[in-house]
Amino acid sequence: MAMRRFIFAIDRLAEMVVIVMFAAMIAVGAAQVFNRYFLNVSLSWSEEFQRYGHIWLVFLSIPVAYRYGMHMGIAGLRNVLGENGRRWFTRFVDLLWILLGGAIALGTFQFMGVLSTQRSAGLNLPMHWVYAGILIGACYMILIGVRRLVASFASLEVVDTLGEF
Repeated sequence: MAMRRFIFAIDRLAEMVVIVMFAAMIAVGAAQVFNRYFLNVSLSWSEEFQRYGHIWLVFLSIPVAYRYGMHMGIAGLRNVLGENGRRWFTRFVDLLWILLGGAIALGTFQFMGVLSTQRSAGLNLPMHWVYAGILIGACYMILIGVRRLVASFASLEVVDTLGEF
């Protein structure tokens, strides 16, 4: 029960970070446009904030969409398969998501080591903080994939939710 609450909290936190980051990017972009065109003053840090915020937004949105089954699935192939084939195909896709998350996490972790001494020009942020969003998103992707695989083998409800187009 405590684990279920913890996972629920992680899911809500990821969603809230995506929402807050998107709202902050819109607000900073609007402030930049207002300052540039009405006050004739440019914000020196706004472009950098939006660029780095975009990294966090994208790499946290990917696993959130995956959790909701909103990524495009291979519906044509899945529809040809029987129920057992669809279940194994979904498990295979979940395994591929786990492998993708692992590859991204490993590569990002190595990249962050190189960036540990660098700082951003406009915001003076440590660059490994900027790219931590990729690592966090990849680890969250792995967590979701593992949850889906465990649920699939335990015959729980969340098995066949790959999005279809």
